[in-house]
Amino acid sequence: MTFVPKLPHKVQYLFHSSYPFVAKLCEKTKIEKFIGGRPGYDKDFLFSLLLMKRVTNWSFRTIAEMGGISHSTLVRANTYFLTHHVYEKFFLFLVKKAYGKGLIKGKFVAMDSSFVQTFSGKQEEGSEGWNGFKEAYGFKLHLLIDCETKFPIALTITNGLASDNTLAIPLLKRAKNWLKKCGYVLADKGYDDGEIIDFIVKAFSAKAGIPIRKHNRGKNYSWRGATKNFQLKAKGRTLKKSVYNRRTAVERVFSVLKRVFHLGKEEVRGILSFAKQVYLTLICYMLKLFDIAISS
Repeated sequence: MTFVPKLPHKVQYLFHSSYPFVAKLCEKTKIEKFIGGRPGYDKDFLFSLLLMKRVTNWSFRTIAEMGGISHSTLVRANTYFLTHHVYEKFFLFLVKKAYGKGLIKGKFVAMDSSFVQTFSGKQEEGSEGWNGFKEAYGFKLHLLIDCETKFPIALTITNGLASDNTLAIPLLKRAKNWLKKCGYVLADKGYDDGEIIDFIVKAFSAKAGIPIRKHNRGKNYSWRGATKNFQLKAKGRTLKKSVYNRRTAVERVFSVLKRVFHLGKEEVRGILSFAKQVYLTLICYMLKLFDIAISS
């Protein structure tokens, strides 16, 4: 009897199409050659195996054996795709494709960060220092998404101590091409900063759905002064709860990335390994959204 295994249902959508754009990005030049294995391995094949590993969270050895290649080949390919910006460019390719297909509507967008603890539980390369709020060492994924479709638009990867509000404007700048009809940019109180509000208003002609932080009353507190200060801070914002509540979409995306696509669960160390996880996780998630959009 011959046993022919079938791919798990949760990874089958990854093989509905090939990835010629990846092969194009990895084309050899006279100066630089692909180091992910012998010339006979198709780059899009290696790429699809790495996507399958991300969805299943199986080991490199298991996935490599399924693909009939060596474990070291798959590991080297993973490093190559990150250091040569193949992951980054493919992410941007999917964002552009989503914008063309109307999966990035832009009326409501939300940004937030998610802390991921280091696998070792100790300080690793790129994790900087101890995060007292999370009580752990770790890294952060800063993400901007479309609230209606939950499609990622831009991302930034930092150490676990990076402040959210310092990454807001760079994150929004990366998404500017896809937010030409932006209505609201939503975020939590951690992004309550005058420069961020001004940038949202001037760059996107949009309103910021960011709550105003409450401050403790000092000795010189006056109701009139507090009211005037609140009115000044409220300019360029919307304080409607019905609009702000849409911000929870980004939290649900983070939940899916960690719960379904195993972000932060891989047994590797350092910020470069975390970056590989992030890009592969988001690409798998985005391909799933495309698959749902096509089938619906």
